[in-house]
Amino acid sequence: MPKKPSSPLRSLARGLVRASWHKQNLYNLFKKEAFRRGTSLYQQKWESKRETRAYHGEHMTESNWLGIFQKNLAGAETLHDKDDKSGEREPLPIALQLYAPIERRLDMAMFRAMFASSPRQARQFISSGMVKVNGLKVKHGFYPLRPGDVFSVEPECVLTAVGREKPTEEFSKEVDRQQREDFETFKSRCRDDPGEMFERKFAPISVDGPYDPDRLYSKVRAMTVENLTNKIQALSLDGVSAQELIARGQEEVEQYRDEFERDKKVEADDESISQMATEFLKLDSEGSDPSPEAQEILKRIVQRRVDMQQAELQDLIRLFRGAASVYDPRWYYAYLEEYCGSALPWQEGPYGLQDPSKPYFTPWTPRTFLAPFAIVPWHLEISYKTCHAVYLRDPITRQGHSEVISPLPLFMHENAYLFYVRDRL
Repeated sequence: MPKKPSSPLRSLARGLVRASWHKQNLYNLFKKEAFRRGTSLYQQKWESKRETRAYHGEHMTESNWLGIFQKNLAGAETLHDKDDKSGEREPLPIALQLYAPIERRLDMAMFRAMFASSPRQARQFISSGMVKVNGLKVKHGFYPLRPGDVFSVEPECVLTAVGREKPTEEFSKEVDRQQREDFETFKSRCRDDPGEMFERKFAPISVDGPYDPDRLYSKVRAMTVENLTNKIQALSLDGVSAQELIARGQEEVEQYRDEFERDKKVEADDESISQMATEFLKLDSEGSDPSPEAQEILKRIVQRRVDMQQAELQDLIRLFRGAASVYDPRWYYAYLEEYCGSALPWQEGPYGLQDPSKPYFTPWTPRTFLAPFAIVPWHLEISYKTCHAVYLRDPITRQGHSEVISPLPLFMHENAYLFYVRDRL
């Protein structure tokens, strides 16, 4: 087992780029500079070896690496037309094949497949019996893969590696306490100065079309719960005479008749209304008052229409309450106090511990600073639905492209190759 390093792997003082998704790697890569002036050729080669070995196989001892080192580097040359005399061909980055033997190791393949955040974590999963190759458990991270091998990892291990780190119970309580204080402060500001909070909430967003504060203000204000409730009460049938109900029902039938004559087919908001309107037309006698049976049908039509409008307005109220929690701080605090109480509306349990039995942040969220490291090489075929991957072939290099992923420039690999090959020619 490799010796424990005397200084942290991701030390900002050393500035070495490691094979890891840690955010400090981004900083070390950002501040990476070329060779210092005045250094000799040997110093440049040794520094290149130091930089490249820090990323490629830093979890291996130098003797283990020299055991798999190959001085003959292979690449794939692209065929060209014999009549092509342009001579403009991209160079073959053959030096990047220096660390190709490391890419065949199981722990490195897991890291390239984004099943682990680093080769060291991949070795932990392997030693714990969470990894299989061709259906059989493998307990050694240095297991050499062959073309066509299929390796799989337990999905919970992949979620742990790719997801955010699970917080401690004390940290979760502290975050909840701070969020609740901020939330109470926000609600008190909404009560004190709702206009300012409204403008602050709406300034950076656009609901539909170009942002127009006046139009948006009138639109949201027209959707108050009070206005919608008044509309529902206006639709109530309490105290409405039978003659008015019959008159309103006849209006519905006339509208239905116009639509039917225009489109030659029944088109109404509800099938029951169209059926009742058809039944009324059969009983209706032109030029006389509707019969008692026809009057009952008209009353039923009115009742059905009112029920439908009440349901639609109730849906509008629910939509408004949901929208108010996002767009309008003036009713935001009232909505939260009524339906959420003291609980935080954006989480169902403690911060990061919605399901304490899981080893990762719940609800699951991807880890921060993951996007810069989300690079999958061509020699792997991966299925994240089943957490399986196929090792298609050994990584190769072509003109202007190499399947050995490296954040370091090509000249460093060339100097590192010259450093290792000096005694092996």
